[in-house]
Amino acid sequence: MELDALDRKILYELDMDARQSAKSIAKKIRSNKDTVNYRINRLIKEKVISGFLTRIDNAPLGFNVTKLCIRFQDTDEKKEEEFFSYLDSLPEVAWAVQASGRWDVLLAIWNTSNFSFYQTLGKILNRFSRNIFEREVIQNINWFYYNRKWLLPEDYGVQAVKYGGEPGRERLDKMDVAILERMVKDARIPFSEIGKKVRTSPQNVLNRVRNMEKKGIITKYGIDLNYEKLGIVFCKAFVALHNMNEESLKQIYGYCEREPKVFTLVTALGAWDLELEMEVSRIEEMMDIMNRLKREFPNCIRGYDSIVITKQRKLSYIPPLKI
Repeated sequence: MELDALDRKILYELDMDARQSAKSIAKKIRSNKDTVNYRINRLIKEKVISGFLTRIDNAPLGFNVTKLCIRFQDTDEKKEEEFFSYLDSLPEVAWAVQASGRWDVLLAIWNTSNFSFYQTLGKILNRFSRNIFEREVIQNINWFYYNRKWLLPEDYGVQAVKYGGEPGRERLDKMDVAILERMVKDARIPFSEIGKKVRTSPQNVLNRVRNMEKKGIITKYGIDLNYEKLGIVFCKAFVALHNMNEESLKQIYGYCEREPKVFTLVTALGAWDLELEMEVSRIEEMMDIMNRLKREFPNCIRGYDSIVITKQRKLSYIPPLKI
């Protein structure tokens, strides 16, 4: 679907804050509430917007994220479906995607320690080790989500939301979790509707949401885009560094956050040091971005591998909490 200038402005504002009202968006983009409402409903109907997301940082709740990259062997379609169905049964698996390129599968696994990750890995290997030719374990240290600057030709600046870091000790009760479970499915759901479903007042819902925002658990309200509808290719680059110091790393971060097509930057511990997630129109565009990065920092970029995410098989925002 071809987006016009007004569609792009509305999508940009929704990605910045999906909970803001049509009236608020209209004021920012110099339109009117009815037009904005019509456009949002049309973008949903045309399936450009797949959903409204409440993003959660699970580090304050005591969780790390560890990635597991897998290359298959001796599999067919039936065996792969069995593999992904099994992942659905594991609450520790937050994200699972199929890919083409260096790896066939990427998993993001919640854990509270190396041992808890090892237990989850053991469950997977006990059932599918003969189908795994190669695997790589990478620890996420921290990561940034950036605003989708490619939506607008104007320079609207950079918004960076940080996740990860040292795990904390915040706790949620059953009511908090019940509220989150509804908000991760629809970030625009009214607090009055949540209140009815969880049997509490809208004011209590608001107070609890604001408290979770204050604690850094709820970090952002955004949108999930339909890449197929928009002709977008979701690419991921795994970057190995050398000759690094704090200043050069800061410069690389600054360069990546200004690149319009880079929307996530991960600091990693393992076989590579950084992961860049990009929304591009074709694979060659990703290669051009990476070549420019290498030319800009020839003494720091040792090399990179890349993949194209072809299908998302699982996405969960709430880890297995003990309440």
